Amino acid sequence: MADKKIRSVAKTFSWRLFIFIYWVIFGYIFTGSFKGAGILGLGSIIPLFFYYFHERIWNKVKWGLN
Repeated sequence: MADKKIRSVAKTFSWRLFIFIYWVIFGYIFTGSFKGAGILGLGSIIPLFFYYFHERIWNKVKWGLN
């Protein structure tokens, strides 16, 4: 059974939120500045669009489903 589009959108945004938080924390620890952390955090947002389309394509693949 495939996810509905709204579920894919919710999963995409929740995943990106976790990754954004991770990169901001990692960036702050690594650089010691909020500016560096912010740049890394923003850089983690762009893949959000790629993940959404990746998720939608996988919903069309029947391999591995019961």
